[in-house]
Amino acid sequence: MAETAAGVAGAPPRFSTAPPRKKFAVPPVKIACLSCRASRTRCNGEHPCASCVTKDRECVYKPSRRGGPRIRKKSRPLSDYHDLATSLPPKTEELPQDGLFVEEYIGPGAGLKSLADVFQDSDAIYDHLFQSPVDNLSFNVHVPVARTYGSDDCAILNAYYIWIHPYFPILPPPEQVPTPDQPFALSENQSDGLREPSSAISLAISAILALIPSPLDHDPLSEESIRWRRSYSQFLAKTSLESIENESERPESSVDPSKALDDSDEYMFRENFHQRVPLELESIIALDLLSVYEYAQRGNLKKMRARSGAALVAAMSLFLHTKNDVEDKYSEARRRVWWMTYICVCQGSIVSNTPPTFEIFSSSYTARYPTIQADPQAWPAFVRSQQAILAATQFVIDFNKTRKAGTDMSRIYHRMQELEVLLEPLITQSESWPSNHPLTQPVDRSEAVLANALRCMSRIKLNSARIKVHRYCAFFDVAVFSSKHCDLASLPRVDADGSEPQQLESCCMTTLHSPQSTNDHCTRSLSPGSSDSSSPNATSYSESSLIELPFTRHESSRICLKSALNIAANFDAMPYPNPTGQYCETPICLGSTSTFVTPRMMPSFACCAMQCSYALLMVRDRIESIYPRPNGGSSILADNLRDRLQQGLFSILATLENYSTAFEALGGMRGQFLCITTSTDFYVASLLLT
Repeated sequence: MAETAAGVAGAPPRFSTAPPRKKFAVPPVKIACLSCRASRTRCNGEHPCASCVTKDRECVYKPSRRGGPRIRKKSRPLSDYHDLATSLPPKTEELPQDGLFVEEYIGPGAGLKSLADVFQDSDAIYDHLFQSPVDNLSFNVHVPVARTYGSDDCAILNAYYIWIHPYFPILPPPEQVPTPDQPFALSENQSDGLREPSSAISLAISAILALIPSPLDHDPLSEESIRWRRSYSQFLAKTSLESIENESERPESSVDPSKALDDSDEYMFRENFHQRVPLELESIIALDLLSVYEYAQRGNLKKMRARSGAALVAAMSLFLHTKNDVEDKYSEARRRVWWMTYICVCQGSIVSNTPPTFEIFSSSYTARYPTIQADPQAWPAFVRSQQAILAATQFVIDFNKTRKAGTDMSRIYHRMQELEVLLEPLITQSESWPSNHPLTQPVDRSEAVLANALRCMSRIKLNSARIKVHRYCAFFDVAVFSSKHCDLASLPRVDADGSEPQQLESCCMTTLHSPQSTNDHCTRSLSPGSSDSSSPNATSYSESSLIELPFTRHESSRICLKSALNIAANFDAMPYPNPTGQYCETPICLGSTSTFVTPRMMPSFACCAMQCSYALLMVRDRIESIYPRPNGGSSILADNLRDRLQQGLFSILATLENYSTAFEALGGMRGQFLCITTSTDFYVASLLLT
């Protein structure tokens, strides 16, 4: 028994039906000192405590702010037990009718008088004395809990393959089919008995997993639960960065810097997180994961690019970008780390609307593509789609820069035509890919779920790139959203005197509502405006300089509409994480008692949803202007198109809702999109948002 108790002393309770077990031979103290709480070490409650004496630090206690004992499940007041005791009939002693046997007096407690058990409800007694706030959350007080896997690297790796790998395949294929997910529940006031992961990669994975609501949290969208998940995840992310620094630290640099340059770098001696991933790649993987974390959770584009940039430098220093003809057990890991680092750096430029920090089509990138058993061509298609949307983003940057400078636009228009020639066959080919995959298929060794997700993301990025190319010809980049998303323009702010901007009405009347022949090219001027917006708006038009665009408004609008509908359909086709490991119908919830659908993870390409919604909103405004319902001008075709637009908008809204369950930064996209789509006139909603 003693060995069993010692074996589980450092592990928090799992979600299971097994009865609760005592974690410590000696129960923890009521209040720990601040130093022990900060370092997450065991405190003996003395003043000073043993830990502070050993480490020669100040020992300070702070009174608890919990406000008294916790509320227990079904605890009865003592008056109930008193009434129960007084209501019992008096019991008279009776002599035994049977004979006395020696066997009855040689056991433990033999000969003791049997007393009446006044407290007959053992469940209430046990709950009153021992119930933990995490063991059962059926009482009225909401206790926020966060998802964690402790220091169990096997459990963390298993959870990675369930939640992250289908959308961010930076590790090799799973060696075995992942088992059902079994996370721990960590409450905010539970600071003892928990060991955190030690390596940078396990900490980075745990930081992302901590954003997924716990299945035992019955109110995961409450302010307290969101704050606790945010704090715990940020703690793990910071610890991961510290671990990266510590692994590259040399002891001589602090003790005797003159000897630090004498020896070569020391090799790390610890167990690999993944048996087919070398230790030198783990910090690169952690940086790539944290780059997505900075974007999707914290909304920090600068740090996103910094993390992916550091990963790129480290990857190229190990020559991961070059072809290696020697195959070993680490070859697949090297290929995946390089190309996912490549994807992350490209994505940082796309979402921040800035030029890339490296040459994306360099001839020195000769590394082979990773291999997916279920679909060998999924990886090459995924990389090509990323290159396509990055090229389209650079086109938008050059377009706006040239327009603002007032220089010749012929080169820009020629580039627009080149990109259309590049994108059109790629999108046509992508439409022939199989798309009838189950949404909740469990992860397997062939990576069929990953292949499906990569194909969906490739279609989304290709169609988003095409919208970027045609957006100006179709809609003149009229601003819709109050905040800037990727390269989409934002609405101008309301003036200090409260007057509303007038250019929206001008845009509505001149660029959207007026019918135009399909054979007429757009002849709006592109004179440089003084607006700080990244895209031109109606105020930059003037009749003095008219430049013919390479595509008509009708052609570009039709292309943008088709691409937007394709994006919405592929977001719907993206697989959901399946923590059960079993085939089941959609949707899959976080737990047996949860009503929240499992969130798709790693949404670094969420800006494609905003490109899609922009095109759908602009076409919707045009059809409502030309074929209004109240005036009887609607038709069967107009109603059909209106329904398809509405379905596409609902699909994007559902996608952003699902992503924002785990990632807070995407809640901003969801909020603005929700305000606009629920308004009868999205221009009015746009004005109100400013």
